[in-house]
Amino acid sequence: MPGSNHDVDPSFLDNLPLIIREPALDLIRFSGLKELLEIRLNGPSQKKKERHPALSRAQWDQVLNAVILTKISYFQIQQHFPNRYIDKLLEILAFAYGMKGKNIGDIYQSLLHEHPQTAAWIKHALLVKQQNIRYSGRTP
Repeated sequence: MPGSNHDVDPSFLDNLPLIIREPALDLIRFSGLKELLEIRLNGPSQKKKERHPALSRAQWDQVLNAVILTKISYFQIQQHFPNRYIDKLLEILAFAYGMKGKNIGDIYQSLLHEHPQTAAWIKHALLVKQQNIRYSGRTP
């Protein structure tokens, strides 16, 4: 779905009903993560509503959650990627997946079957966090 130059998890977009994929593709192509979160929290702008007038607020939320989850998979977490940023991405992932405040292990387990790429992304992010802690000489 998204550009082929990214190793992303397309499963969230692929699971959307066909009728709401067009707005999802517009958002994935032209909006950054910060803007997506702002729209998700405050609702779409009048311009976006006019561009896709048939979408209800629930459909907008469904689209935005799928796009946010896909955008998170764009982040290639490597050693020295700050742990506070990893934590923020995991927090955003939990929010968009509807599991805000849940244990990341539970979120990982719930994603494992339908969204294995995102589950692998979480596993890798947690591994990098541990490596960063070891590298810095601090205890977790």
